[in-house]
Amino acid sequence: MPGYPQDIAKAKTLLGRAGLKDGFKTTIWTRPTGSLLNPNPNLGAQLLQADLAKIGIQAEIRVIEWGELIRRAKAGEHDLLFMGWAGDNGDPDNFLTPQFSCAAVKSGTNFARYCDPALDKLISAGKTTSEQGVRSKLYQQAQAQIQQQALWLPLAHPTAFALARKNVEGYQVSPFGRQDFSKVSVKP
Repeated sequence: MPGYPQDIAKAKTLLGRAGLKDGFKTTIWTRPTGSLLNPNPNLGAQLLQADLAKIGIQAEIRVIEWGELIRRAKAGEHDLLFMGWAGDNGDPDNFLTPQFSCAAVKSGTNFARYCDPALDKLISAGKTTSEQGVRSKLYQQAQAQIQQQALWLPLAHPTAFALARKNVEGYQVSPFGRQDFSKVSVKP
């Protein structure tokens, strides 16, 4: 998927068309500590804050304890939410349904709180077909709509590395970030 170009003049024009030519005030919520998916959330929020200031949006950063952040974000109390997400089973639906489906607005995991019947239909159809080619096309269409609507602004993704010595056997890197040493052995 292509990224989003930074076009300050266009952003200011769009704000003006929306009746917000002088900008507005908002909040960015983030967690106090980092994780594999979001190693320095406060710095990331500060970078986002600085970019928003360039177009007249004054964003106050609110650092909220993780459990409280999730509880309140699920209730839709946030303006902007700075956090990470990763699927944990390798299936595209593990990302799309919890983040972008209409049902996930009700359950609270769709933090964008965006419910569009056309997008929901693509996600649902992708989830219910076993034909891999059809499924891929449906999910590509869903991702294109998500990107076009800018429901999220993806900033980075983690890359996992594993180092092993020649005498270590049975270790495999998990794409889900979990460490399974149950089949690992070390030769003398």
